[in-house]
Amino acid sequence: ALVRLNLLKSRPELKAKLWENVNMLQGGLKALGFNIGETNSCVTPVYLKGDPDEATKLIYDLRENYGIFCSVVIYPVIPKGQMLLRLIPTAAHNKEDIEETLSAFAAIGEKLKTGVYADMEMDMEAVFG
Repeated sequence: ALVRLNLLKSRPELKAKLWENVNMLQGGLKALGFNIGETNSCVTPVYLKGDPDEATKLIYDLRENYGIFCSVVIYPVIPKGQMLLRLIPTAAHNKEDIEETLSAFAAIGEKLKTGVYADMEMDMEAVFG
């Protein structure tokens, strides 16, 4: 923690880069029509409709096919029929990383809307052990 604090003091451009990335990601998600709530944090929530099965398939798709890792929160932490994805951009990400993420979210958003995840057959035991 002390190393991180010293880094923030000695390299203020990292904080500026972080917020540049956060603003690009959050603005891009909003422009694509995603609900990110009223966040004022680097942690970027994405609220979606779907059940736990769809959430599992969606995050698997993001990781395996788009190279994007994010955490997901489902019922009973949030209401039934909803899922919450949490993205955490860093100062180490670049513009291309953010654009790639936005492109992936456009694709998974369309898949979710058209029922691809609801219809997708997936052997959960084989995937998650």
